Amino acid sequence: MLMYHPAFDANHCLYRVVSILRATSDTQISWQLLRMLDFYYLFPSQLKNIKPWPRDIGKLKALVMKTPDQFEDLTNPARTFFELETFQKTATLELIAKGVLSKAAFDKGIMELEPDSLPLAYIALLDTDDFLKSDAFEVITKGLPSTKFSGSNGLKFRSGLMEYIYDF
Repeated sequence: MLMYHPAFDANHCLYRVVSILRATSDTQISWQLLRMLDFYYLFPSQLKNIKPWPRDIGKLKALVMKTPDQFEDLTNPARTFFELETFQKTATLELIAKGVLSKAAFDKGIMELEPDSLPLAYIALLDTDDFLKSDAFEVITKGLPSTKFSGSNGLKFRSGLMEYIYDF
């Protein structure tokens, strides 16, 4: 049986990347962090598996615990995270080619929307998305980018999704 999941839909990935970057416009987002935020966008209940929860965003843990469990069984989140990279790269490169993402910022390792690159109708569509108003999205776009990402105390380690031992 063929089943659809937005994780493996390149067009949905475009939407997710733009949604995340628009919500984090006041923060510098690296490629690796964007990939992690996208994973949690797709699987918000996986936020519960960040252990130990970072103290600097401790107040958001209560919001995470209220996130409903997911329908699909994610037996190996790290593998799923790895498999998403192809779709994420494709979406990012397409957004750069269309002039939505800044190529200059991308060359420096930063993911950033070009000013005024989104049509008003698209912005209106984003404004009607209920998930973008949810507690989980707030944690993903406000909490996670504000905490340490690399090293043995960072999100890479705490999430179990990325290798961290070679970080400086």
